[in-house]
Amino acid sequence: LLSRRQRQMCIRDSIRILQELTTEVRPHIQDIMFSQIVLGHIDYLRALSAFSNTFKAIFPTLVPHPMLSLSQAYHPLLQQSLEKHGKKMVPLDVTLPKNKKILLISGPNAGGKSVCLKTVGLLQYMIQCGMPIPVKENSVVGIFDDIFIDIGDEQSIAQSLSTFSSHMVNIIDIMKKADDKSLILIDELGAGTDPVEGAALAVSIIEALREKGAIIAATTHYAELKAYALDTPGVTNGCCEFDIETLRPTYKLLIGVPGRSNAFAILKHLGMTQDVIDNAKAIVGSDNRDFEAVLEKLEASRHALEEERKVAEEMTERARKIEEKAQSEMDKICLLY
Repeated sequence: LLSRRQRQMCIRDSIRILQELTTEVRPHIQDIMFSQIVLGHIDYLRALSAFSNTFKAIFPTLVPHPMLSLSQAYHPLLQQSLEKHGKKMVPLDVTLPKNKKILLISGPNAGGKSVCLKTVGLLQYMIQCGMPIPVKENSVVGIFDDIFIDIGDEQSIAQSLSTFSSHMVNIIDIMKKADDKSLILIDELGAGTDPVEGAALAVSIIEALREKGAIIAATTHYAELKAYALDTPGVTNGCCEFDIETLRPTYKLLIGVPGRSNAFAILKHLGMTQDVIDNAKAIVGSDNRDFEAVLEKLEASRHALEEERKVAEEMTERARKIEEKAQSEMDKICLLY
């Protein structure tokens, strides 16, 4: 152990050495600061390169105006989590049709609606920060002045805010600031209150934001919003596909068609008694039953068309192979003569 005098001497020597080193370095401070900036930039580029290699991320086509067209996009963190559990990520195609600025996504719970919003939001933030994103080359990404998001439960006991109130506080703020250069992502708009009032409020909010010209993606279970999307210019439905045979979501996003919640089918799969399900169906209003029946027919027609398309593609491929084989045989005959 050092004595008190020895410790004081060590401290004095340390201070002297630091002062001498500082005197030596001081004339080069500008060069050192510049080197720090350059090294930081190099480290940033190396990180981007490592991220790109890991997630096959690219820089898609950029346009200076607001636009949303993501092909085979996926959430990088979700992909990592699924791979750890031996599962595959289902990429999303999120492209608004021409002259459409609002996408209303419906479908069953746990079908991937919220994941879709989070994927769009994260990738948009990443590209506007100069980062590559995991999408296909044919993706086109616009630039937004503002990105507004209302996802998750922000209820607060301290501020006496319920789930509904906290969401509405956020929505009111978004409505004040949004314009035609904004991207708005809202999860379960109008939820947390009386369903009739919530649906009416959701339609009114979307209509107000539509008049501002913002690009919007919102999730919903309300039939009123699905019908609103069918009847309103600039608004389109989307749905997270649900396999009614296996009673499992496929996590595929379909643009242009509304989705069913499939609550009764899911409940039956979970073991709910049939009499309770039948009673619930009887209680549901006739308008809602008719709308769900229309959606069921549309879904069945879509599945039938999808199967016909697959058969047509198989037959086309088979015909192409036969044609190639016939051409090859003809070429051989021509060589003989």
